[in-house]
Amino acid sequence: MVQLATDDITTQEVFDWQGIHLLHFSGSTCSKKIRMFLDYKHVDWVSHPVNLVKKENNSDWFMGINPRGLVPVLVHDGQVHIESNDILDYLERLYPDPPLMPTANSDEIAGLLETEDDLHEDLRNLTMRFTAPTRLMQRSQEQLQQYESAGTGKVGGVADSHKAHELAYWRNFSANGGITDAQVTESASRFRQELDKLESRLESHNYLLGDAVSIVDISWSVNINRILLAGYPLQRLHPRLWAWRQRMLQTPAFAKEAKAPLPQLLFAKLIRLRDKLGGKTLEDIAGF
Repeated sequence: MVQLATDDITTQEVFDWQGIHLLHFSGSTCSKKIRMFLDYKHVDWVSHPVNLVKKENNSDWFMGINPRGLVPVLVHDGQVHIESNDILDYLERLYPDPPLMPTANSDEIAGLLETEDDLHEDLRNLTMRFTAPTRLMQRSQEQLQQYESAGTGKVGGVADSHKAHELAYWRNFSANGGITDAQVTESASRFRQELDKLESRLESHNYLLGDAVSIVDISWSVNINRILLAGYPLQRLHPRLWAWRQRMLQTPAFAKEAKAPLPQLLFAKLIRLRDKLGGKTLEDIAGF
C-alpha cells in the first residue's frame, strides 16, 4: 500500500480533508478504476477534478499532494494514498461489502493485478498513438522543467525514482515525434499475449475470477475499454472477453465508466479515420 508520509506533502490543506476525497481526471483509466469501485459500492466521495490536458497535474499545488504528478489520488481523513491498485486494496478494507477481493483468491488476485499494472506503459503508448493528437500531448521543455522541480520528490519519506522514469518517457515522446510503430507493435503484442490468457480463464466462468464480479474485472475492464477505443480488435481475437465485457456493461457503475469523454471519443474517431486511409491503424501496424 502506498500511503504518503507527512514530509512527502507540501500542499498541507489536504491534512484537513475529512471523508473520502478523490483527485482524478475524466479520461484517466486509473481514475476510472477508482470511480467504478466507489460507485459500485455506493460510497460517498468528494470529487476534485484535475485536468491532465491542461497539465494541472504538474502544478505546484497538485505536485505538493502527489510528488509523482499522477492521478488518481485518494485522501481519506487527511491521509494521502496513491497508485490505483493500492487504492483499491485500501478501499476494499474500508468497504468490504459487497466483497470484490475474496481472501481465498488473494494470491491469484495479486498476480492478475500485477500483470495489469505491468501493462501501464503499453496502455499509455496505445492511448497516445491512437486516441489523442500527438501535438496536444507533447510536453514543452518548460513543462518538463516544471514537473522536475515541483514537489518533494519523496514517497514514503524516501527519494522516489518514479519521476525520472516519467521524465524519460515524455522526453522520448517529444524526441520521437510521438509513439513509434515499433512501440505500437511491441505494446499491442504484449496486450494480445495477456488477453489470450484472460480468454482462457473465461472458458468455464462468467468473470475473470469465477462467477462473480471481482476487483480483477474492474481493473482489466478499464484497460480493455481503452484499447478498444484505440482500435484493438477484441471481438475478433478474444470472443469470450467480448462477451464478458457485454456482461460487465449490464452494471450501471461499469457502463458509466465505459464511455469515453466526448473530446477523447471525437479525437479517437478522427485519428482512426486518418489511420485507416493511410494503412496505419493499430491492426495494420501490429499485424493483427
